[in-house]
Amino acid sequence: MGKTATLVLHALVRVKVRPRSVLPGRQRWDIPVMRGRPEVAKLLAARLESASGVLRAQASPVTGTMLVHHAASLDQAELGRVVRRTVTTAVGEARARAGRKDSRPGTGPGVLATGAAATVAAFGIWSGLLRGR
Repeated sequence: MGKTATLVLHALVRVKVRPRSVLPGRQRWDIPVMRGRPEVAKLLAARLESASGVLRAQASPVTGTMLVHHAASLDQAELGRVVRRTVTTAVGEARARAGRKDSRPGTGPGVLATGAAATVAAFGIWSGLLRGR
């Protein structure tokens, strides 16, 4: 996804994400979209862990919270931007996929997905995201 598309996506997608606890080196975030959705929680944790400065991300689909341990070089405000951007991008991508009618050969409901897309498709986790929960 290009930079312009990402900016448009962030402007169009609104997801509830808020810090619950902020301490040096660790933050706990309320991310209701992953409550009751372990696959979403796992996907978001993996994406956060790949972000620069994030040491570990531990998701709880039971409570809908994410505990993020981060390097001292990553200030609290920047981590907040990373968390919000990660969640917003994931939800926006899911909405875009659901709304896109792809007519290319080898695509569509009869074709098996691979990687993260397979996880998403297998459990149907994006249906709740599309309703904005």
